[in-house]
Amino acid sequence: MATREITAAEIEKAIRDLTVAEKTNLGIEVTVPVAYGDGTLVTVIVEQSGPILNVHDAGFSAMKLSGAGVSLSPNVYRRLAEFSQRYHCDFKDGRVTSPAKMDDVAQIVALVANAARAVADFVYEIRRQAESDFRLIVFDKLREIAGDRAHEADEFRGKSGRLYRIPFVLNAAKTGPQNFVSTIANRAAVPISYATLSDLKGAYPSVERDAVYDDEAGLRDEDRAFLRSADAEVFGWMEADIRFRALVHNVEKLH
Repeated sequence: MATREITAAEIEKAIRDLTVAEKTNLGIEVTVPVAYGDGTLVTVIVEQSGPILNVHDAGFSAMKLSGAGVSLSPNVYRRLAEFSQRYHCDFKDGRVTSPAKMDDVAQIVALVANAARAVADFVYEIRRQAESDFRLIVFDKLREIAGDRAHEADEFRGKSGRLYRIPFVLNAAKTGPQNFVSTIANRAAVPISYATLSDLKGAYPSVERDAVYDDEAGLRDEDRAFLRSADAEVFGWMEADIRFRALVHNVEKLH
């Protein structure tokens, strides 16, 4: 059956249908076709005080950060203000805001919505930095104990064909990996670590898999059990020294 070609009018209508405005106790609440990283659409508030309108996000973006465990320290506050200013908005009292007039309110709503998304997305920058920092700390400890058998992230192809970059420890003959070492700086990294180790297990069944997590990451027993289901050795940073020394001992026993 022939596929009907979608029209520009249909696409425009579908996008317009995402925009909803309703009167609430906060003001006029407007949902716009701009999405946060989790897929939910951004909502902004339009308040009127005489001829001047005030458009803001009611602190929703900052609440998303707080909910993800990000503290609004002075340094973080300055970064969020910078993100907001890129969209000609301010970040004051924990919310993205901008004045508007009747003839530019639609544009200001769009700018505030995008600034709010940028503020909420700061959590991903924090996570990337935390993951990078934790990975370096773990690798430094691994190199200290395992010496030149410890290698920084390299590419390995899983059973699915997907490539993964992961630190590893060479076998005694230095011909291939003996241990893959996945680092987990926060709970958001648990599914990624599981998927990586599970896929590599299918391609490298004889290679041991280690998952080391930050003790401050707030992992639950269910998270650790989930990782262990990939046949991985799961341990916190406080146990890393013991585990890595045991790993080196096992390597040396292969001589």
